[in-house]
Amino acid sequence: MLQFRLQKRFRLITFALLVLSTGGAQATSPEAILAGFEERVDRVYRAEAGKPLVRAEKRAPLSPGRGMFVRAYSFSIVSFAARCLYLNEMLDEANAALVENAQYYLDHEPTIADRDSFHWHADIVMRLIELYGSEGRLHPGRITRETEDILLKPIWIYANRCYWPEKSDIENSKTWHLFSSENHHVMDFTVIWHFCKLAKDRPEYRDRQFMHSGGTPVEIYEAFNRYFIEYCRERSRKGQNVEMMSDGYNTARNRGIYNFYDFGNPEVKRMAGMFLDLYFAYWAQEQIDGISGGGKARINFERGFSRYRDVGYAPVVWYYFGIGQQPALKAFEVNLSLSDYRPPAVVADIALDVEGRGRYEVRQRIQGLGKQGHTFPKFDKRDEPPNKLRTDGGGILRYTFCDPAFVMGTPMTEARPMEDWVWLSAQNRWQGVVFPDEHDARIIPIVRPADSWRAMNAQWSVQSMGTLITQKLKYHDGAAEMIVWMTEEVFSDPEEVGDVVFVESGTAYAAIRVPQGGYTWHHGPFVTHTETGVRKTRPGRAMLLNEEFAPVILEVMAKRDVKDFAAFKDLVLAREPVMDGPVLKYLSIYGDELAFDTSFEQVPAINGIPVDFEPVKVLESPFLNADYDSGIVEITKDNRRLVLDFN
Repeated sequence: MLQFRLQKRFRLITFALLVLSTGGAQATSPEAILAGFEERVDRVYRAEAGKPLVRAEKRAPLSPGRGMFVRAYSFSIVSFAARCLYLNEMLDEANAALVENAQYYLDHEPTIADRDSFHWHADIVMRLIELYGSEGRLHPGRITRETEDILLKPIWIYANRCYWPEKSDIENSKTWHLFSSENHHVMDFTVIWHFCKLAKDRPEYRDRQFMHSGGTPVEIYEAFNRYFIEYCRERSRKGQNVEMMSDGYNTARNRGIYNFYDFGNPEVKRMAGMFLDLYFAYWAQEQIDGISGGGKARINFERGFSRYRDVGYAPVVWYYFGIGQQPALKAFEVNLSLSDYRPPAVVADIALDVEGRGRYEVRQRIQGLGKQGHTFPKFDKRDEPPNKLRTDGGGILRYTFCDPAFVMGTPMTEARPMEDWVWLSAQNRWQGVVFPDEHDARIIPIVRPADSWRAMNAQWSVQSMGTLITQKLKYHDGAAEMIVWMTEEVFSDPEEVGDVVFVESGTAYAAIRVPQGGYTWHHGPFVTHTETGVRKTRPGRAMLLNEEFAPVILEVMAKRDVKDFAAFKDLVLAREPVMDGPVLKYLSIYGDELAFDTSFEQVPAINGIPVDFEPVKVLESPFLNADYDSGIVEITKDNRRLVLDFN
């Protein structure tokens, strides 16, 4: 008994040392941290051992004519079942819960095709069948054949109603016709592909013909194999995310990619693996303190003010890299936690070695221009057009400046009218700076949505290194005033000198200048009353611009790069913005000459060169590089190098 206790104590001490080493320093190798993945997964599942099922509430429809909003209910079922199946406990209860969930949809068929309930969890159900079903590859029989038969019934209804040939078309769409938003589009085709993979070998399904195509499961399965390979290839060639660096939506999209990796044919698996390698490199090079600080899209207003420590990226990067805190078991991470996929060591090295990465710029070409289609509240609306993204340009240069002291970024665009954009690329674009700080310190110059929730095409910008100029766009949809929001716990005592506000974090100094019209202060949360309730943001301190289209200049510099706060203030105050007609000209504290046309007519310029929204490289940084349309991506750090060949 004493020997057992000593062994247990030694394992706990060893594990504690490993945890302490994963905060970003390279005390433990990336390989060792990645090797701890299985142990971290096991801890999360075992923390739930023996707990009974707690069903989430079924909520009212999100809009008239739709089924009940039961996403959370289904998530509570599948996460409970996944835990029981993983731990080999309460198997009768797990089977009964899965049947209960499936039967709910069979009894409420209109909800099956609803955008916001069924396809969010159906991919997880099929993963559980693949691993624990009657022919499961991991522990066969933990899900009974009788349970399987019921689970597949609503998935067949979804696939049959929601598939038509345009969804697996490559020739016309090049995979850039998106049915609804980017994450919904991928969840949709993931569910249909995976159902067909299972159905093609089952006598009760293999000869059935789909209602909108006449195809059989094996034919549609093969069509989506080809589509998925092209989908991955196109994202390497023309830009990975339309919903750029969107925490929750990227995680929702990627969830289904794990099924292609674990259960697809060899070429599908290879493509899925490279897709995930590319995604995590894309995230890793901009992470600081567990969060990406670069420009984003589809960040609903209040979600841009805080890091969400239990959803989105946070659990993902804890599982892989040990960054942050142990999460609770949630359905969103079941596919990831039960997958064979692991990021490569070079990606883990980039993510973990924030200090070693140094100071650098990231440029990425993003797709966003195109023709707006239908939002698809129901995925069986065959007569509605998809969103059609152009691939001859893109329209967005995503720029990020990374320093161990802060990460700052913006999606730079031309001042285009709303009708030029596909909505999902223009919705709630986020820009600003994040600092490594326990209070999620950040400064965000952004246009507040009129409903404090969503605005389209709200601002435009130019950035070089740690200097950003931005302005509200006259072509917006649903925008109110420009604000500069900051974390009150960190920036509680701003110093105002003329038209400049100075603040400091633990690692950097910042200056916010409003060169015309002035501003007023807003303290506390933004509160908006709507028909469905009250929206309330995180409390903070915000500058509200007095003039609607006044520009804002934000400058940030690491403390190590300047003698002290007084020297930083002198550096900023020595630079005066100059108006040349409508063009604001400004010499940044980094020595760059920025020209920004406040009349929206001219493209912004840096050192006399107009911003190029169609650069030769689709990905460019010290760590992640690819030429536009090449399909060859290089990931490097120090002596580690990985080439992803999507061709």
